[in-house]
Amino acid sequence: MQYFTEYKFKKKRSEWVDADTAIRKIKKGKRILIGSGCAEPQHLVSALIKNVDNFRDNEIVHILTSGIAPYTDPKYSQAFRHNAFFMGKNVRDAVSEGNADYIPINLSEVPLLFTGGLMPLHAALIQVTPPDKKNMVSLGVSVDIILAAISVADIVIAQVNTRMPVTLGKAKIPISCIDYLVKQDEPLIEFAQSAADEISAKIGKHISRYVRDGDTLQLGIGEIPDAVLTNLKDKNDLGLHSEMVSDGIVELYKRGNLTNKMKGINKGKSIVSFVLASKKTFDVIHENPDFQFYPSEYTNDPFIICQNKNLVSINSAIQVDLTGQVCSDSIGTRFFSGFGGQVDFIRGAKRSLGGRSFLAFASTAKEGAVSKIVPYLGQGAGVVTNRADVHYIVTEYGVAYLHGKNIRERGLALVQIAHPKFRDELLDYLKQKHYVYLDQRTIKDDHNPVKDIIPFSHSFKDKTIYFRALRPSDERTIQDFFYSHDPQTIYQRYLSDVSALPSEVARVRVSVDYNKDMAIAGFDSPMPYAEMVCLGRYIRNEDNSAVCGFVVKESYQGLGIGTFLAECLLKAAKWHGVHKLIADVGLDNKAMMKIYKNQGFKKELAKDEKKYFYSLQIKPDSQNNTKDFIWEI
Repeated sequence: MQYFTEYKFKKKRSEWVDADTAIRKIKKGKRILIGSGCAEPQHLVSALIKNVDNFRDNEIVHILTSGIAPYTDPKYSQAFRHNAFFMGKNVRDAVSEGNADYIPINLSEVPLLFTGGLMPLHAALIQVTPPDKKNMVSLGVSVDIILAAISVADIVIAQVNTRMPVTLGKAKIPISCIDYLVKQDEPLIEFAQSAADEISAKIGKHISRYVRDGDTLQLGIGEIPDAVLTNLKDKNDLGLHSEMVSDGIVELYKRGNLTNKMKGINKGKSIVSFVLASKKTFDVIHENPDFQFYPSEYTNDPFIICQNKNLVSINSAIQVDLTGQVCSDSIGTRFFSGFGGQVDFIRGAKRSLGGRSFLAFASTAKEGAVSKIVPYLGQGAGVVTNRADVHYIVTEYGVAYLHGKNIRERGLALVQIAHPKFRDELLDYLKQKHYVYLDQRTIKDDHNPVKDIIPFSHSFKDKTIYFRALRPSDERTIQDFFYSHDPQTIYQRYLSDVSALPSEVARVRVSVDYNKDMAIAGFDSPMPYAEMVCLGRYIRNEDNSAVCGFVVKESYQGLGIGTFLAECLLKAAKWHGVHKLIADVGLDNKAMMKIYKNQGFKKELAKDEKKYFYSLQIKPDSQNNTKDFIWEI
């Protein structure tokens, strides 16, 4: 089902009047809609309060306003009651204190409340551009739910502002659908982009690793989506299909990264519903056909969203429990924001071929005192995105992929991206509930720069391998890798006829303490459920030597992957201050012998004469430069 159809507007006798005259036409006890975001008609809102004595029991609705909200003041409670589809900071306290209400609803469904008669509208207060030669005005920076409101409202009052940019797409309406036009120029409300803090910058870099050339983006509000955008300057032919856009998109557009050439629908056009940005973005979108503004029932319809292949959705959350339930609209019983378009786009991304959705947030709140990854959601906290819909959860400590994973795998992945000081108690909870094995270890190693040794990817002839650190949630992955080998490969790796890799053994092997050890896994794809094709590791001994080894899947041998892993392990050993690397090699394993020889290892025949013993004395190098690398849990 597609919600959007072209609206038919009633023809009115449009009049130019002052704000007071227009506002006094609104009847008592009726519902009033106020325009959204940066397009809030502040002059009309001021007039509403100025004429408060004309009102009684009027309800005010909007999805999000950014400016003044005096109608929420308790002293006006007999005149106005606000009913929020989404809460900004200007109405949050009013809802919390019982002076306003909150409606949990997906943004795609709000217009249907008006047009379906569930929420009749008496008046719509909007802001528009001056009329053009065809007597058309533009809704400018906010189209969202306004078209539906105009189509059914008894009275439409428009503040006409020359500072409003002219936007295209479905943003233009005939002046004849407006009852009263009020001329009043004033600066638009602005959301200036701020520099990302350290945590947001890390999260932005994490997510940017998963954005590929040709992807279509949807971005929520805040520093993290903007931090993602700053890391996409090396991407080509990106698209945009989003309910909102901020200043972060401007540079990508001007640089040519944003072309929309690969989109499946609205090809060549950036599709948005409203803008929360500053004048620099307003100037870019003014009369710009590359940016098309559509109503929310179009931009947020999952069945329209999914027509874009490789849709990447990026939103935020307040709390996530260890099973993957996401709360985004409340802090316990205190409502904080709203559903917005989160669920719309997460479900649209799920249905998009190659689509991915990310929920990103700092790992802690209250200056590090509270973990946002929790055993269970706080009392009264609501589930906005259910555990079955979640794809990726992201914090400054990494990326956890949950979709299709069992509760044990989810819990381990989420523990590993929680702040290290909370990991023990989170893991203890998982053990108490028998969600994980009782011998499961907690790993706290995220500040060790040794993991930065691992490159994101490397090409070997015609194959590209994607590398990351081995993590506790890889138990099943390493078992699959083991059972994919033929007996000869297993014998050469372990120098014995090992026939099985039980869970308890696999669990130990993936519980790597990167403060002293190293394990590098290589995959055939950067995507979830990629096949592991190689693994290199070393384990430190008490004498500060380390036993190293690596194995490459048969179909990937002969490409130089073993040599590459050996180089990475040697570099990591220098970082760790390992004094000597040692390895055992079977007498017939000529490929392994060649790799160790080329790395400078010394060879000697073992005492049992059934294998060679290789060793390399190394000089630690803690000043070695590394590349940035983020792994997926």
